[in-house]
Amino acid sequence: MSADPSGARAIRATDDDRTAVITALDSALASGQLDQFEHYERVRAATSARDVDELRPLFADLQGVRVRLHGDAGPTSALSPTGGVTSRWSAPESRRRRPWGALAGALVVAALLTGAFVAFSASDDPDPAGREVTSVDRPGRDGQGEARVLDAPAPLSPEGLERIFSSAGRASGSELATSLVVHPEHAVLAWTDPEHPSRTLRQIYRGGWSGWADSPSTREQPFRLADLDATVIAPVVAGAAETLGIAGETDAFLSVAADDAGRPSYTVHVRNDVHQTGFLVVDYAGEPVRITPPG
Repeated sequence: MSADPSGARAIRATDDDRTAVITALDSALASGQLDQFEHYERVRAATSARDVDELRPLFADLQGVRVRLHGDAGPTSALSPTGGVTSRWSAPESRRRRPWGALAGALVVAALLTGAFVAFSASDDPDPAGREVTSVDRPGRDGQGEARVLDAPAPLSPEGLERIFSSAGRASGSELATSLVVHPEHAVLAWTDPEHPSRTLRQIYRGGWSGWADSPSTREQPFRLADLDATVIAPVVAGAAETLGIAGETDAFLSVAADDAGRPSYTVHVRNDVHQTGFLVVDYAGEPVRITPPG
């Protein structure tokens, strides 16, 4: 266990801690405290945080949020006096999962290759919804038997989007979602708790679904997860920088919400290394609704 400069032992962050912070950041985005790319950078930092103390600065300057992390005194989940986000919640008994031990060697390799922190959690069910990594059998070194190479495509790739879209319903246990945000290294799914419509539930995807958090419901209209179509949106994501006229090294992320008819509406945000930003919106069939290049 690492120690901070004061000599105190640092507490390792869990997926629940990271998801709780991301929920707070989502709330700050919705209230106008963060813009899309401030939100993107902080969420990116939250998903790669190793220790709890790395998470605290990400929400310390935000109003109306109260996040309880491991090591904090008091209850592990609470609402702020202003009705802010709830830090963590225990999944219903039917959805609780017992994590496997970390697949340390494979994850270290994946982290080095992608530059992202990757973690998996799953249950002891025969086919856990959170485990969406494909294994490929390859000949091993002499005397070591057959090797298993885990295939975890980038979330914004066609294969990654297909995997996220097809597994989201199994992970959440719901056919509906209020939002889905896909970043280069991870995705966050939000849906209304069917048993308690006053709250929104969230899970995070990093090769598999894990972590749980909740917040007060925003009463957003849901869309059907079955209506998501990777073949429609993947080419739009791939061509978004060119469509928007943003040159150089670019970052992009995808957000999905419901349109007025309850169908998926896709928004692709793009930024380059000199801070030019733009976004485009397409409907459920991939037809353009709005294109906003750098102003």
